[in-house]
Amino acid sequence: MLFANISDGVVHLDLSLNGNIGKENCSYSLGDELFKFLSFDIPEVYALYIEVAEAFMDFHYGAKDEGAYKEKLTALCNELDSHCIYLHWYTVDLLNHMTDFQKGSKMALDSFVLGYIVEERDIFNRLGYLRDDNKLKPYFDLDFMETIRSIKITGEDLESRPLRAERELYRTEFKMGKIERKRPSKSAMKRAIGLAVLAVAEDLKWRRELFVGDIQAITEVGVGLDGLSLTQKLYMLDIRRKGNPVYERDLWRTSFRPYPQIPGELLVDDSFTKIDEKAVLDYILKNNVEIKQVHEITNIEQLIVFEFLTLLTGGAVIKRCKYCGNYFVPQGRSDTVFCDRAAKGETKPCSMIGSLKLHKAEKEGNPIHEAHMKAYRRMNSKARTKRIPQGVFLAWSDEARAKRDACLGGELGFAEFQQWLDADKGK
Repeated sequence: MLFANISDGVVHLDLSLNGNIGKENCSYSLGDELFKFLSFDIPEVYALYIEVAEAFMDFHYGAKDEGAYKEKLTALCNELDSHCIYLHWYTVDLLNHMTDFQKGSKMALDSFVLGYIVEERDIFNRLGYLRDDNKLKPYFDLDFMETIRSIKITGEDLESRPLRAERELYRTEFKMGKIERKRPSKSAMKRAIGLAVLAVAEDLKWRRELFVGDIQAITEVGVGLDGLSLTQKLYMLDIRRKGNPVYERDLWRTSFRPYPQIPGELLVDDSFTKIDEKAVLDYILKNNVEIKQVHEITNIEQLIVFEFLTLLTGGAVIKRCKYCGNYFVPQGRSDTVFCDRAAKGETKPCSMIGSLKLHKAEKEGNPIHEAHMKAYRRMNSKARTKRIPQGVFLAWSDEARAKRDACLGGELGFAEFQQWLDADKGK
């Protein structure tokens, strides 16, 4: 669970209730993390979760160096958070379930894979390229996957899939110490973690496909929703889902709360009957505590929908980057065509390199541009070696650009343009 509020176009997330790993809170411009979630490279993130699994296995079944383990986990969590803060949710839940399972909780990772994250969806129908990923092989036997019809964690679980209520009851009794169980073997642990990491990657893919599809449907023409507002289009998309809406239902609780939170010891006394109002008042004044509308969010879907609907109801403009093709919200000029994220394989954001890259791509493979550049390099070489005067080269260059543009515009035939370019050969 986490708390979220928005003020002046900035989202504030309180992550402290979602685990003690990595960040406790963060703030970002509305839309930034949502569109990061829809655009980061899933195989790269998947590889980071495999590193989390490696660190976990090394600590619990190997070195036992707690300091090095915590340092490694913190670094990996921060790297995952930098891809998108939404991933913090997956990371904390994955680690908690891994720990419960390693301690002997029979249903911990079963709950994670089958219930809490993927909610009974059959991920084996959606494996895609991840199914053949070699990085996955050390974590469980791929042949084992081929012979089963549903996800099971150990050999003892092959014939049963407990209901959500049963899983929750088991986890509660386990944490209270009412149930003891032998810790899993290293091979069983690896296979269980492999399935859980795969479930995370598949859940990311599924959610991204859903919301990218919705954004495409409300921002582009030709999907039978022309003439409607963005929110009207979302409503029609929910109708098309025939009883399984994404937006037309209660998703989170909203309350009026102090921000930051007032310490619990000031609000609860030993007898639970009297609060020191003066102490609370003094704390509010001293710490400039604001009272804000805060949303209590309990799962990743609520967080995505929360930010998405807030964007749309606030009149935000959603655009598709002309270079990388991912969606974004312009932070400056509304006519911006490039996003501020770095595309896969690039080190600089699209806003810095997009225009130049597209211009270069337009030239590559175009015979008119290629013929012009070949002749330009030849004439430039003659000028540098003083076989022709610099003034002659500059005059030729101006005329060559004019004829190139005329050829691109259809006013001059390519054969005629090529003949003019070749006129200097042999001279």
